Amino acid sequence: MVHPHADVIVAGHICLDIIPTFGERTGGLETLFVPGTLVNVGPAVTATGGAIPNTGLALYRLGVLTTLMGKVGSDLFGHAILELLRSHDDTLAQGMIVDSEVATSYTVVLNPPGIDRIFLHFTGANDTFIADDVDTTRLAGAKIFHFGYPPLMRYMYRDEGSELATLMQRVKASGLTTSLDMAYPDPNSEAG
Repeated sequence: MVHPHADVIVAGHICLDIIPTFGERTGGLETLFVPGTLVNVGPAVTATGGAIPNTGLALYRLGVLTTLMGKVGSDLFGHAILELLRSHDDTLAQGMIVDSEVATSYTVVLNPPGIDRIFLHFTGANDTFIADDVDTTRLAGAKIFHFGYPPLMRYMYRDEGSELATLMQRVKASGLTTSLDMAYPDPNSEAG
């Protein structure tokens, strides 16, 4: 069960961030990514990424009663996301949908010193998130509904955003103040 007295519900995109650590290097990307070479890196850091943890966990840390709603697969990455959420509070993972038919979203974040980050992203389970995945009975008592990154969620941007409009209208009709957090998709992708 999700937190029964949440003030804010944060829903939408969630992924597992996998962040290899890099030591000091000389040269730019052209010396780092050379076909056929082995690049030694340090231990990987794993973290939750996406609008749900970025906004939801920040609110939780500030003392705001928060419910998180998103979708992950029933795979290693999905289980890792749920464990990372539970490491803050058991209730934070309870609003998540676990779907055995889809793979969990992940991002490999390449962040060598002195070079702007590069994100290799797989949208995964986020692409199957639909308006009906938000159970409106769980909105009772909340004041704010924040939805994040619809341009990285296939059903939310297809058909000119009709699924997103349906979701936001339902939530608004439930009496909550709504906010929407957009993301910039790859311009060469379907979302772009």
